[in-house]
Amino acid sequence: MRNLTITVATIILTMGSAIADQTAHKSVPSPNQASTAEQKAASPKSADQKTADDAKPDTKDHDASAQSAPPPNKYQSKGNWLTWPKMTGDWGGARTTLAEHGIELDLRLTQSYQGVASGGKNTNFAYGGKLDYILNIDGKKLGLWEGFFVTMHAETQFGDSILGDAGAFSLPNTVMLWPLPNQHETAITGLLVEQALSKNFVLAAGKINVLDLWTMVYPRRGAFDGFMNTNMLVGGAAIPWFRFVNLSVLGAGGLVLRDDGQLQGGVLVFDLNNSTTTTGIPELFTDGGGVLGLWIFLLDIADKPGGLLLVFVGGTQTYISYDKSDWGLDLRDRRLLVGKKTGPWTAAIFYDQVLWENPDNKKQNVWFLTGWSVSSGNPNFAKWSGSASVEATGLLPGREKDKAGVGSLYNQLTSELKEDFTFLGGGLQDTWGTEVYYNIEITPWMHLTPNLQVIQNQNKVDDPGVIVGFRAVINF
Repeated sequence: MRNLTITVATIILTMGSAIADQTAHKSVPSPNQASTAEQKAASPKSADQKTADDAKPDTKDHDASAQSAPPPNKYQSKGNWLTWPKMTGDWGGARTTLAEHGIELDLRLTQSYQGVASGGKNTNFAYGGKLDYILNIDGKKLGLWEGFFVTMHAETQFGDSILGDAGAFSLPNTVMLWPLPNQHETAITGLLVEQALSKNFVLAAGKINVLDLWTMVYPRRGAFDGFMNTNMLVGGAAIPWFRFVNLSVLGAGGLVLRDDGQLQGGVLVFDLNNSTTTTGIPELFTDGGGVLGLWIFLLDIADKPGGLLLVFVGGTQTYISYDKSDWGLDLRDRRLLVGKKTGPWTAAIFYDQVLWENPDNKKQNVWFLTGWSVSSGNPNFAKWSGSASVEATGLLPGREKDKAGVGSLYNQLTSELKEDFTFLGGGLQDTWGTEVYYNIEITPWMHLTPNLQVIQNQNKVDDPGVIVGFRAVINF
């Protein structure tokens, strides 16, 4: 934690010092105030309006009133600190100055108190949390070259979670999975270098945080303001993928963007080893590799945005087989021959659709998402899975920033895993669950989310777990 903080602070102070040297000799306009010439160029007037303006007295007061309002500051509003977008504001203007020169740093604290009230593997409550440090660098603004971007995501986990108490496949708290489940760690879980070759095509390489990749596909499906359960967060697709898709992986590929900057599709080649707390370079592709391809087809209905996402992931790594017919016994050495399976794959289809939106504020809406995954079976954990959910933002009068959601999921475990590994937990079964949450905006920079889950885990001897909890998120 201390080393990471010193590293981030050194980067900011070094770049800030260089920027200060430049601004000492050159005036940099504030993003909150545009020059009169820029305002006129940005707001061309019609001939009728120009004639009417020319007929008015050319006074200083008139010139001031004719200017457009300055753009809002993304870090700090004019009100008190309870109304600011970020808790620590603009750092006396330093944050805006850094952003003008291509450096943006976001800090987020997530805390949760969550417990298995009944059922599950164990009844237990735990408090835990995580600090996220996100650094974005724009190469052009920094004086390098156009289209060059670097994104770093570092994380510090502290406290405890109920991941083990709920059941191995229940995954009730996504935030507590990174950097590693139930371990106090500080690590860089994502470090992506991108080079845009055009407006719509980007080359990317580095350490990929798979949760960040998912939120690129569905920006509204955030892990910090929506569902807490990993199976619900990723559309019920988690278990069929977990055998060979790790939390953070080294990879590279090409991404296709729409004109609005949102992800359209892409292809990535990645290493199968988990690298959340390591560089992963010495082991790169030593145990096989994977390929991921995805594409989103836009399907608007009744002028409401929607889309169909197709995903395929395949790997070349070899895993222990769940099928007992693949195992054997070497009578000469009296040892068990472990069966192996190579080349797992998973394919998925997701459909999302906005069902309703406020014509005056499209951020107030109701959104539907369903996702279905099918795998090659053994050696994957699950043969198929599915989920459906509805989320809404700003439905209550006066609570336009609140968000709520409800959804259900089902995972069918691989038949060989259930039949031949019956010694695990007294027998295994398919898993299912339901989750409901309500995200309350306390201030623009602080949100509180009560959460309720009912999850049947993989153990036949366990009753469905009733999981209750709260999540608090503060953006610094």
